Amino acid sequence: MTRTRRTLDLLTALLAWSALVLQFVLMQEQAHQVSHVWMTLRYFSYFTILSNFGVALACSLAWIGRDTHAGRFAARPALRAALALYILVTASVYHLLLAGLWRPQGLQLLADALLHTAVPALYAGGWLLLAPLRTLRWRQALYWLPFPGVYLAWALLLGRVLHVYPYPFIDLNRLDLALVLRNAAAMGLLFLALGALLIAWNRRPAWRRGSSATATATEPQG
Repeated sequence: MTRTRRTLDLLTALLAWSALVLQFVLMQEQAHQVSHVWMTLRYFSYFTILSNFGVALACSLAWIGRDTHAGRFAARPALRAALALYILVTASVYHLLLAGLWRPQGLQLLADALLHTAVPALYAGGWLLLAPLRTLRWRQALYWLPFPGVYLAWALLLGRVLHVYPYPFIDLNRLDLALVLRNAAAMGLLFLALGALLIAWNRRPAWRRGSSATATATEPQG
């Protein structure tokens, strides 16, 4: 791992962990008429939290334990690309569909900016610029779909238990099941299309002969 990638991993991990802790504390401070357990479950019902957690954990393991099995696993090209996909979807859906629905202030505005803008930009930007070329296969766009599917089931289950859903497009309190499933299918297509674009970017020819990205590329990992 190059010094630049290690430094970027460290910065991304610190930023992501800070954002996650800040958001957790802010939500717990709102637990006036509900229990802290209820608010913790609600915290983990957000795809934003899970995608940022994945980025924070992978960057931490890759930086701290690069010579360990966990560190090498966290640095796998397929895993790093999957996290780039998830965090990009987090940012895209938020800024296109959700940002206009509320007006956060103070520390909540800071947490919002970190989770939905700063961390996605830093991690995804680093991946786009520094990831070794031609390490991904086209079929991996399909391999990255189960996690969003499992998340959907998790979010709907928690929504049923907590009586509140994390996102308006899967809110069964307001929408019928058929519409929620159609929205979920549209999100699945977004994951598939954006995943294919990331793979196409990774499989592009090197811009110049002997580039560092080409020199460090490995065989695609299934």
